[in-house]
Amino acid sequence: MAGAFGTGLKYSVFGYLSEDKDLDLSDGLCTNSDDPDLWFAGEVETVEGEVWRNTKDQRRRYNLEVEKAASAVSVCKNCPVKKDCLELGMRGTQIHYGIYGGTMPGERLTALGHSPKKGEVANKIVFARKVRALMKERGL
Repeated sequence: MAGAFGTGLKYSVFGYLSEDKDLDLSDGLCTNSDDPDLWFAGEVETVEGEVWRNTKDQRRRYNLEVEKAASAVSVCKNCPVKKDCLELGMRGTQIHYGIYGGTMPGERLTALGHSPKKGEVANKIVFARKVRALMKERGL
């Protein structure tokens, strides 16, 4: 089966973490994704350093990122490796980035006791809440 990267081997979109030998995520539903960036929705502006032209562009892009995150999290609902993926998401820098086990960084940070203060943690928590609200609205 071809993986997300078309190599003929089955890789998770998180293949760069394959050195984590105690967790096997090779059967994750994300392995069939043709858009690995989906699992990093909400991180685009940080990663790419994107500068928006105006407030309308910011709102539009933010709403697109919320949509992407909702799509990724909904894929995770029925994933056979959801528990192991979440365990991985609670380790190291993964806590701050990406969707793991159907959770977003804001949710994992909250679970670890981080409070929604100003700054990056607050933004991640607000983003996760917006995604969950959209999912609830759509019955996902």
